[in-house]
Amino acid sequence: MVGKRKNDKAAASNYNLMSNLLVLQNELVNGSYQPAPYRNRIIKEPKLRHIQAPDFRDRIVHHAIHDVLNPFYERHFIPDSYACRPRRGTHSATAKIQYFLRSSKKPLYACKLDISKFYASVNHARLKQLLAEKVNDPKLLALLDVIIDSTDSGTEYDYLFAPNSFFHTKGSRGIPIGNLTSQLFANIYLHHADMYAKQQLKIRRYIRYMDDILIFHTEKNQLHDWQQAMTEFLYNDLYLTINPRKIRTYPARLGVDFVGYVIYPHSMRLRGSSVRRFKKRYRKQLNGLLADKVSKNSIQMSFDAWTAHARHANTNRLVEHLRGWQDEYWFAYAVQKYARKNHIFSPPKQNQLSLFDDACLFCPPDRRE
Repeated sequence: MVGKRKNDKAAASNYNLMSNLLVLQNELVNGSYQPAPYRNRIIKEPKLRHIQAPDFRDRIVHHAIHDVLNPFYERHFIPDSYACRPRRGTHSATAKIQYFLRSSKKPLYACKLDISKFYASVNHARLKQLLAEKVNDPKLLALLDVIIDSTDSGTEYDYLFAPNSFFHTKGSRGIPIGNLTSQLFANIYLHHADMYAKQQLKIRRYIRYMDDILIFHTEKNQLHDWQQAMTEFLYNDLYLTINPRKIRTYPARLGVDFVGYVIYPHSMRLRGSSVRRFKKRYRKQLNGLLADKVSKNSIQMSFDAWTAHARHANTNRLVEHLRGWQDEYWFAYAVQKYARKNHIFSPPKQNQLSLFDDACLFCPPDRRE
């Protein structure tokens, strides 16, 4: 697995690779496999999230399941679902939105729907039922059940939902964000909503990026009807709740805010919050360079990765401005490195005298003694 070779768990597993794989294989064959406890982590950017990371041996199982199930389900997913799918990332989604905006002869309205705490709300029993509709291998289904039941969202988000909500009354729920299988499970779960939107509601201009749904139409009233129908379907059939505070219906000519960009028919710009967040992180990295806490190479890699993302929008002036930051810090770092190499140090700062100090020259003669 890419990027995991230096991980302690990965190194320990690779030390006895074949024996560990044979033990894992035996557990999977005889049905005794059980996932190890998850490692919990809280991240605050871009928003507060609870990440549950699986053990390294469990990652091997997740990759194996994903390699088997993903090609099969790819044949069933609709073209306008864009998250965690090959060749269907954020840039493909923005290109499709621009196509919708350019191809319409009349001005479009956009309606955005956001599911409240989607990963924590995925119902275990309903997910198992949807998997059983396509997968007919009992051993594989039993393994999927073990992975699904290995975690539960608990009471962490109870305060966000009414006591009689399906979130509370429909049994165990929640899949961990850190699992590779969770990405696939999420697409399988929401594929049911995709089919309802396409086959029942006949929505032509429809985009879904994981739990964010975007629909377009020339009539605002039609969008309101579709929004109400989608809200009821998601709640009654998938036990998911649309966040009423995040429902937005607005003219698309104002710019469609989606997947980190503000999208117009022939141009794009980065979302303001994304730019501010990167500037804050980048300034922190540059200051870390001068304190010898971050390497120059890692900063450059981070900046290049962000630039590759930003170049898809109209950001030439912004990128050049940030390169100016980089050049200033590169120069300061070079001067600091030269000074250390040649043992050049700045003179110590002299203590500033207080006006009330006995040695102060501005004090009267009788006060200096």
